[in-house]
Amino acid sequence: MIELPYSYFLSIAFGEIELSTTTVSILIGISVFIFIAVGISSFSLIRSTLLSDEENEN
Repeated sequence: MIELPYSYFLSIAFGEIELSTTTVSILIGISVFIFIAVGISSFSLIRSTLLSDEENEN
């Protein structure tokens, strides 16, 4: 069995907690995905509201 030193694996210190780069990248990916999804949803909601307002004026 090959033993690698702990310093071989990259980790990011977050206060007293050390997170692996895989964990950090997964958290960033989920955050970006949710941010984009909320942006698209908000844009669609505003667009549909504006379109229904224009139809009501006619």
